[in-house]
This record gives sequence, C-alpha cells and structure tokens, in this order.
Amino acid sequence: MSDSKATAPAVAGKGIVPGSWQAHFANIVGTRHGALGAGILLVLVVMAITAPLIAPYPPLEQTPVSLAPPSWPFPFGTDNTGRDLFSLILYGSQSSLLVGLGAALAALLVGGTLGILAGYFQGPVEAVLMRLIELFQTLPVIILVLCAVALFGSNFWLLIAAVALAIWPMEARLVYGQYIKLREREFIAAARVADLSTAHIMFREILPNAIQPIIVQVALDASIAILIEAGLGFLGLSDPSRVSWGRLLFVAQDYMDSAWWMSLFPGAAICITVVGLNLFADGLNEIIDPRSTSGMGGLQ
Repeated sequence: MSDSKATAPAVAGKGIVPGSWQAHFANIVGTRHGALGAGILLVLVVMAITAPLIAPYPPLEQTPVSLAPPSWPFPFGTDNTGRDLFSLILYGSQSSLLVGLGAALAALLVGGTLGILAGYFQGPVEAVLMRLIELFQTLPVIILVLCAVALFGSNFWLLIAAVALAIWPMEARLVYGQYIKLREREFIAAARVADLSTAHIMFREILPNAIQPIIVQVALDASIAILIEAGLGFLGLSDPSRVSWGRLLFVAQDYMDSAWWMSLFPGAAICITVVGLNLFADGLNEIIDPRSTSGMGGLQ
C-alpha cells in the first residue's frame, strides 16, 4: 500500500531492496557530503569501540611527565596531571557519541510519538499536543539543560535524558509536518478504505515515507546534543567520573597559553564530529531535495 518503494531513489548495486534501510544508506553515501560524513562517523565509531585496545594508556593513568608537548611517545601531549591526551581523546569519543546518539534517539522516541499523534489525529488531540510542543519550543535549550543538571546532578545518563528533554520538540515538529503532508495522500485514503488499523496506517504506511527527513533531523539533533554536552563539560557541569571532550576543555582553561595542545585536540575532536554529522545530514538532504543548497557548501 505504501508508495515508499515507488518514490525511493534508484540504488546502485544488486541485492538492495528499494525503500529499505540499506537503500537509504547507499543513497546517502552516494553523495560527496554523505560519503565524507559517513566516513568521519565510521572512524569515530571505530575509535570509540576500540579505545580500550588501541589507547596507549588507561584514561586515568598518570605518567611521570606532565604538560609535555606533542611528541612521538605522546602524540597529543599530556595534561597537567600527566595523563596522555591521545588516550583521553579516544576514550572521550565514547562519551560524546553516547550523548549524541542517546539523546537524539530519546528525543525521537518522545518527540516522534507526539508528532505522529498530533499529525495523524485532527481536532482536540492535535490542538493540545501542538500547544505542548510550542510551549517547550519557547524555552531556551541551554536553560532547560542547566535546570535539569541543577535539580538532578551531573550523572552521565541523567545528562543524556536532560539533553533529550531539551531537543525533543524539534523532532516532534518535523514528524508532525511530515504526517500533516502525508495523511491526505491517495495511498492513505486507500488504506482507510481497505479498513486497515490506525496503528498500521501510522507506522506501516506513513512512517516509511517520512523516514528520510527524520534521519536528517536525528543527525542534526545528535550534533546539537554533542555541542550541549561539550558546553556543559566546559563549564565543569558534566559527569566528572567520565572522560569527555568538554571536560578536557574545562581542565585546559588554565593552560591556554602554556599548553595549547590541551585545548586544541579536544576542540578539534568536537568540531570534526559535529561537521561529520552535518555532512551526513546534508548528504541525505541532497537526496530529498536535489535543488537545495547544502549547508556545507563548497565541498561539491
């Protein structure tokens, strides 16, 4: 019943079903932006998974040499306590990716569900849910997160929940718009005539046709979540028991002049990760709207 297969872009390669997750991914990496973004994200994921295997030192181990500049034994130098920054960057990728992916998926679960309900049902349900979404959208994101941290502390998992709480309205608004656009299409009318259940229509007919813009928003939300976590870490509000790039920047504040490497490498890691996520989102956006101007213009 769904027209997702009919509207899916052509996918090169045999054995890939149009409209499937494999087809969506193949289309994304078929663009320059998408391929570069996917490559950056793949490297980061490998770093996070293999950090315990490839890091020269455990994250909390202190070497005899503190504030050592980059050298062969210490490629990224050491911090004020003698910890190897290369190892800290590797372990920090775990925290950043967990925050980004965890907060984005949690926001999708909450915001996507409310957006689906508001977009499919008309009348009081739509009105009440949209007022709720608009209320949360009026609140500054960083203020919401700071209030949550002040109330519940800087526990890592609570931090993910706090970031998700701040960004879910963006997911809700996007999903709502997609469902508004699709709910009156002919194939949905045919599904209603065929007496398919409401749940089937919402999740099996409409959702597959809205999945590409949702993936774009998830990637953008993940980059926002990583920046929020880095900002909290820079302010000293992240979980001190976990290594994170933002926390490394917090420590580096007092050594900007004497130990430039302490801020350079964590900052570069944050920038590269955010750029990778935005490139990945741009690659998919080029597929959805080939006429659109990419947000990372100049790399075409």
